[in-house]
Amino acid sequence: MLTKSLPKIVPFTVLPIAVYSVQRYSNYPIGNTAIWWLIEAMVLVSFFVVVRYDNIKQEDRLAIRVVKWYMLWNCFNIIRGIFVAELYWDYKGLTDMSMALLLPIVAYIALNPGRVNRILSSFVKYALPFAVLIFPFMSVGAWGWYLFPITLLMIFLPVLPIRGKVIVIIVTLVAGFGDLGTRSHVIKYGIPVIFLLAFYTTRHFALSGRLIRWAQKVVIIMPLLFFILAVTGVFEIFKMDQYIKGEYVEVQKTRDGEVVEEDLTVDTRTFLYVEVLQSAIKNNYWLIGRSPARGNETTHFAHLGEDTTGRPERLRNEVGILNVFTWTGVIGVVLFFLVFYQASYLAICRSNNIFIKLVGMFVAFRWAYSWVEDYQGFDMNNFVLWLMIGMCLSSSFRKMNNTQVRLWAWAIFDRKVGLRFERHFQGELEKSV
Repeated sequence: MLTKSLPKIVPFTVLPIAVYSVQRYSNYPIGNTAIWWLIEAMVLVSFFVVVRYDNIKQEDRLAIRVVKWYMLWNCFNIIRGIFVAELYWDYKGLTDMSMALLLPIVAYIALNPGRVNRILSSFVKYALPFAVLIFPFMSVGAWGWYLFPITLLMIFLPVLPIRGKVIVIIVTLVAGFGDLGTRSHVIKYGIPVIFLLAFYTTRHFALSGRLIRWAQKVVIIMPLLFFILAVTGVFEIFKMDQYIKGEYVEVQKTRDGEVVEEDLTVDTRTFLYVEVLQSAIKNNYWLIGRSPARGNETTHFAHLGEDTTGRPERLRNEVGILNVFTWTGVIGVVLFFLVFYQASYLAICRSNNIFIKLVGMFVAFRWAYSWVEDYQGFDMNNFVLWLMIGMCLSSSFRKMNNTQVRLWAWAIFDRKVGLRFERHFQGELEKSV
């Protein structure tokens, strides 16, 4: 009975994930730590149970095994964390970070186009209206954390119905550009637009296929190249004041209403890399990581760690790849890379439609951006990321042609079309209800 009802519940998990993503920005408390741990655990359990009884194609099992390896390595380090932890705060941090490290299970959920359709449909039907109730109690800059599925829907903009186009465009403008001080949102909501202009509009040109394949390779290799250049002292991309002349100052308000000025060319990342690498070498955990129970030693944020744990440590940094390295070591970073490479490569080189190719490019970009920001958390940002990775690895998504994708995309906003979609693909796609 449970195995039949849980697949119907999965699409509705998008609402609590969305709310959790912005609860820390609310002027009024939304739940507490214990309640949110329970909700996160219930969501993860529902995902694992559904995947356990899914009829996954052999082709998809082979494609997604990189995610399986990455998750197994994460589980190994989570178990290690139980023995590595020494204090209450270590166990608290271990619990929080473990939720994030188990979120890749969403990639398995996304192998099924029908299920992804219902998840996005639930977001549009329930999560978007619910936003009206909570957005008045937080700043505009926080809204983007709640609305991240729109970045995925933007990729399918050309084949959405008129109502869908209007919703996606308006939400993108508000969430991505409503507060230019949240530069990360400007980038993440803007990149899908750039990809649409760069690749969808040129898809009929003879060189378009080769262009997107080369773009994927460049984006995947670029952060590794810049890292090597920085380590060898040849060029440090984060030291923008060395190659960008002039003053670029942004004036913005803090949550307390204080007006502050921020220099956009200030290097806020290099010292994080230095601290993380030095900590790993000093404590000899560079290969397998320190587990998600412990962070890296820090001098810049030492006072924050000492106020809680009594140690000059920082459990999580703003740069996603540094967290992967600290918690799971070089092995974890390699597996993390393989996931993004496999997903983007299959989407771009083994897909019959332009839209999954664009999703693959977005996944490749998210790999590169993890070297700048994109830290791990049990939130809508990471939920959508693993949803996209699963779509790229799904043979059902990749086998669709552009017309079939149009039917799938329309179904998000029209339930009648959704029923037609499910009947049309009933013999090919795995059943999820």
